[in-house]
Amino acid sequence: MEFRQFNEEYGRLYKEDDSLYRRLARHFGLSESSFWILYSLEASSQPLTQADLSGWLYLSKQTVNSGLKQLEQEGHIRLTDGPGRKKYLQLTDQGQALTARTVRRVLELEERAFLAMTPEEQDGLLRLTRRHLELMLLESEPMLNTPREE
Repeated sequence: MEFRQFNEEYGRLYKEDDSLYRRLARHFGLSESSFWILYSLEASSQPLTQADLSGWLYLSKQTVNSGLKQLEQEGHIRLTDGPGRKKYLQLTDQGQALTARTVRRVLELEERAFLAMTPEEQDGLLRLTRRHLELMLLESEPMLNTPREE
């Protein structure tokens, strides 16, 4: 396969994956940012701060803040005090009910898709994704270590 063919197919798959999650958010009547905030809170094994969330989602702090304010105004999340000045995001009872109807169903769908793969396919998906990222990081080092082009 030539790189051009790979790049087109890889880009198409990436966009199709992104489109699926956008459609799921819309299906549940959620904005994309609200969907991903709820998804992250449900998927995380530990309490998250707004800064944690911004790092997880690769969204701007402004976008995350906007989504958080909307969810807070609707009564789905609240901020709780943590150590120091940290504020943790917590789902309210109403937020937990919303999450159960929406993102938890998506996480279950993802789990079923994962379990439909053989252990070799599961391992291969992670191994090849990790390898591709390692090679991309290695190849990008010279570019990232030179002065920025104007």
